[in-house]
Amino acid sequence: MTESTITAAELVAAGRAALIAGDTVTARLRFREALEIDPHCVDALLGMATALRPYRDKREYLLRALAVDPENSEARATLEQVEARLAAGELLAPTGGQVREREEAAVEETPAASVMPASETLVCYRHPQRETGLRCISCGRPICPECARATPVGQICPECARERTPVNYQVGPTQLLVAGVVVLIYALLVTLVAGVVIGWAGFFGFIVAFLLGPMTGNLLSRLIDWATGRKRGRMLMIVVSVAYACGSLPYIGFIILLGGFPLALLFFSIIVVTTALAWLR
Repeated sequence: MTESTITAAELVAAGRAALIAGDTVTARLRFREALEIDPHCVDALLGMATALRPYRDKREYLLRALAVDPENSEARATLEQVEARLAAGELLAPTGGQVREREEAAVEETPAASVMPASETLVCYRHPQRETGLRCISCGRPICPECARATPVGQICPECARERTPVNYQVGPTQLLVAGVVVLIYALLVTLVAGVVIGWAGFFGFIVAFLLGPMTGNLLSRLIDWATGRKRGRMLMIVVSVAYACGSLPYIGFIILLGGFPLALLFFSIIVVTTALAWLR
């Protein structure tokens, strides 16, 4: 417990240092890491409220801080200013800092964007050869239209968009590879067994496929959850579809070469993939 508290405090200190240096991206990362260790760390919650620009996000973290420490005067004073800005129809703070009239009036009168000379040319931080007039609403860095990701309150850069993506939708190459291998082996075995069972069923093959398909697809989704740690996402769904098709093709192709056409088995495979994808959404 002591180790976790010390670690969270060190991360908060690192986040504050990043804020002083003007690096709000690093600051948010450090504060989030502190909250993963201690979700009730008031200093980390206040730090997140400082580092974020959208007023609604600021309010969310300030309310969480007050839920932990209702007597925190800093959180309460800042929340009053945030509520006033929201009531006035404002969506974004001029900078990533807290909104407190007596401390930041001068900063708000001359936001970072207006301090820059009018003749200065902005270039995308990911594509230095491209001039742009856009900035990420979260970190303030210049971005080109190709890098911009649309949100209800404006455009953000790919890195900030990645930070907002839920953890279970952050799928890496290793997890995609593991999922592909698991699905490929599963499809090889299941298609062989299902082909034999459906072949024995004869005229009732479609009924057997209709009954077994959903259960087999459900089992496949559980295997994928086990192999990937319950990951989700479009790329994972694509990998699952392609891997199952590759795994089922050898047996289906063998039957076709023998002069048959396993329509019921194809129907079964479609049900399996569709069911698995439905569970993986």
